Amino acid sequence: MADKVQTKFMPGTANDGNGFPENYVNNIFVDINPTVDTNGDVDLNDLTSGKWAWLAGGINTVTPSANETTANDAYYDGGGFTETEVTGKQVQLAVSGNRKVGDPAQDFVAGKFWQFGNAVKTRVIWIENGVPVVAKATLTNVVPTGGAANAKQTFSFTIAFNGRPKIPEGQLKMTLTTEATIYSADVDSSVKPDQSNSVIKAIVVDSAQDAASTGTH
Repeated sequence: MADKVQTKFMPGTANDGNGFPENYVNNIFVDINPTVDTNGDVDLNDLTSGKWAWLAGGINTVTPSANETTANDAYYDGGGFTETEVTGKQVQLAVSGNRKVGDPAQDFVAGKFWQFGNAVKTRVIWIENGVPVVAKATLTNVVPTGGAANAKQTFSFTIAFNGRPKIPEGQLKMTLTTEATIYSADVDSSVKPDQSNSVIKAIVVDSAQDAASTGTH
């Protein structure tokens, strides 16, 4: 194998992120070596300690949901009509596709099929159209395999966010390590949002091709 990578992605083949973006520009990274304390808590303040596996291989559908809790009340000044207030949310990402054995993210999730409690807790980074969200999470409804005898095995699970999510205090940079689909995380606190935005878009760097893109690969 050559010591230096001799190829790069063809110019013009990346999604520019404008107009109607395709779903593959969104990224999910799962910490596959989380430190979970006895209370089931994980640290969201230090992202550099994570072993972040890109959840993408074999995955063809990701569906976010807010699962809102609402209060419906009728008041005397409402003329008999009811007002609705959203009092809470539980954000979830429903993930499905085909089982890809050897993929670090899939193998980590599939290994949770028989487990429960703190064993199925971790933390995730969800980059949605360039905007990064960091959250504590529980892996639920794990389906590690299944389907017809002559078909690819199915794979699905749900990422249930726990508590209030966070955003990086600066610009998040995810960089591919020497291990395939495993990324390191770093936050450049010197980068500040402009006056029109409160969130700085993340950068995902595929070091194998020495290329960087905003929220895409």
